[in-house]
Amino acid sequence: GFARMHVQRTWEGIMNAPVSLEDVVLAEWIWAASKSLLSGTAILLVALALGLSQSWTMALIVPLAFLIGLSFAGMGLVMTAIAKSYDFFTYWFTLVLTPQMLLCGVFFPIAGLPSWVQAIASALPLTHAIAIGRPLFLGQWPQDGWLHAAVLAAWGVAGFAIALRLLRRRLLA
Repeated sequence: GFARMHVQRTWEGIMNAPVSLEDVVLAEWIWAASKSLLSGTAILLVALALGLSQSWTMALIVPLAFLIGLSFAGMGLVMTAIAKSYDFFTYWFTLVLTPQMLLCGVFFPIAGLPSWVQAIASALPLTHAIAIGRPLFLGQWPQDGWLHAAVLAAWGVAGFAIALRLLRRRLLA
């Protein structure tokens, strides 16, 4: 999105047509989530081909990948809105994404972390994505799955709304 907005100036060309900034940002948000869907599907097919799991619940990972994509695309659009150059994205990866992977149960259980760290991790979207995805992959039904999905959706919608406001200020001012 940043390259299309800042470097290639594709967004400027699109907005010369009868579309609004909201349309462009919505399209970027959906496109990013669609790429997540495609990647998640590819990984799922590889897992099936390797025989890592044979549960029918794995099929639910496909729509989950789209929801996770919406969540992280919203946050990514916020970063796109405030980034001045590509270098800014190193802060995003170093200060936001890497700590999420370490705190949210990707590599080790959250239960082993101090309670204050668990409280922080429970607010992060990756924790909720793992809380749904890991059980589905293992053939189990996630506990409080709808709550976790609602949190992911809330992160996505909030990110989209904040990004839209920031992009309006940046591009239409």
